[in-house]
Amino acid sequence: DPDTADWVRGRLERYRAESGATVLLASHNMTEVERLCERVIMLKRGRIEDDDSPVRLLARYGRDTLEEVFLDVARGRREAREAAQ
Repeated sequence: DPDTADWVRGRLERYRAESGATVLLASHNMTEVERLCERVIMLKRGRIEDDDSPVRLLARYGRDTLEEVFLDVARGRREAREAAQ
């Protein structure tokens, strides 16, 4: 339910800001990841494919959203782009 999910995300943001805690979030919801994470580790078949801040990942892949970056990683588009360079 979107309302409850938004409440939980807001609570996590406040908790992190107030306590200085590190929160480890595993999610396929890239909108949620963009909102909550300072660092993103992209995995494919159990291996790290990329690791950086959301802003740097967006710039590296030339994308507007982490959802698009996630799909590029999942579909192997990074490898194709690197091979073409």
